[in-house]
Amino acid sequence: MAPSTLTLNWPRDSRPVLLSGGRFPMLAHNPGLVYVTPGAVALHLHNYAGKMWLGHRLVRLQPGDFTLTPARMPSHYDLDQAGHHWCVHFEAAAAGGAAFRLPLHWRPGAQARRISERLQETIHLFRLGTGAGAEARLAQLAAGAALQGLLLWVAVTAGPRRRAAMAAPTRVDAALDEVRRQLDEHGREPLDVPALARRAGVSQNHLSRRFRARHGMTLQRYLLGRRIELARHLLAVTRLPLKAVAIEAGLGNPQYFHRQFRRATGHSPSEERKLSAAQTV
Repeated sequence: MAPSTLTLNWPRDSRPVLLSGGRFPMLAHNPGLVYVTPGAVALHLHNYAGKMWLGHRLVRLQPGDFTLTPARMPSHYDLDQAGHHWCVHFEAAAAGGAAFRLPLHWRPGAQARRISERLQETIHLFRLGTGAGAEARLAQLAAGAALQGLLLWVAVTAGPRRRAAMAAPTRVDAALDEVRRQLDEHGREPLDVPALARRAGVSQNHLSRRFRARHGMTLQRYLLGRRIELARHLLAVTRLPLKAVAIEAGLGNPQYFHRQFRRATGHSPSEERKLSAAQTV
């Protein structure tokens, strides 16, 4: 059975307040034992296989699966054998405003390790925030910010386009990650698609198609984005002339630089520099 399409709407601009968190054992127990969290959402990263009911919806769990149980929704399990899960219970600091959708059940595959690491760091911050005083308050805020960041990351990564691109990781997927790293680290250099395709072990057309499916844009557009990003940084933190900024960012002559920068940001490089200066005053 495919992961559930049920979703939870979560406030985009809210900071979650963590109520509990940790790594907890789960026994292969009677499915008649029902869990309910009246005022909190429960997030689980499971490392066991079996069945889970979210309300009346059955999902089949595999190790590494991610689930969210909304407040007041009953859940129960029928596990193949004992295991454990990472779990946090949390609520929104404030309701209302724009929201984004989160899956109640998601199979992240190779991304499960990343979720586990981020979730463990969030729980560590939560534990640091259980005391009193200014440092504990900072830890509470950091835990909430870390969890909100994780939820936003899940919403992006588990989206339909990303889910399709990551459904079955292959050698080519690993090569695509290496291509992206090459573009990130050597963005000032001319784009050499044939060389990137040879490194990935695929044809140029196949590389272009797979890269676009994974990142939602062409290789050229991705590289241009990194160059604009570098140009904005240089405009903000240096006094290099605009011509020098264009060269350092790999954006060629000033006319091309000006045209692409305005297209990407909505204003000129000189206006960007003025805006950056005003923000630092």
